[in-house]
Amino acid sequence: MHELKLMDAFASYSVRATRHARSAMTLNGELVISCRYGGFKKARVETLKYEEDLSGQTDEDAKALRGHLAEAISNECEVRVIVAVEASDPKADSAGMALPARARYYARKDLLGRVSFFDGERFVLEFHRIQALVEEERLSKGALATRRMS
Repeated sequence: MHELKLMDAFASYSVRATRHARSAMTLNGELVISCRYGGFKKARVETLKYEEDLSGQTDEDAKALRGHLAEAISNECEVRVIVAVEASDPKADSAGMALPARARYYARKDLLGRVSFFDGERFVLEFHRIQALVEEERLSKGALATRRMS
């Protein structure tokens, strides 16, 4: 899993998004969405739940996200995720100033989800790990370790 710029993270799913977009639909009907790291919770074994409330958000990106969520829930689309992790600025910390946090983005291709709830404001996504990708990742790490030892 590598840190990406937001546009590159969307592109890794073969989808184009606007500069500050939160979501986009792929050509094969999957929803790709950017989610804040802090919104994830472990729901049960092998399931991650993400919850967010869009109340009060009226900008174009929020409107597009609502439309994508409505489409995904009505068409039972699969959901792909980009995790946004806020990073503090070390220069701001040492100077005692608060600057807006810069986010780092990670395309989590090992997670596949569905919209389990959406009421126009609040939404819930549930993600499961894709076992084939988990196994492939484990094998590639093992091969890399073997190469390092030889």
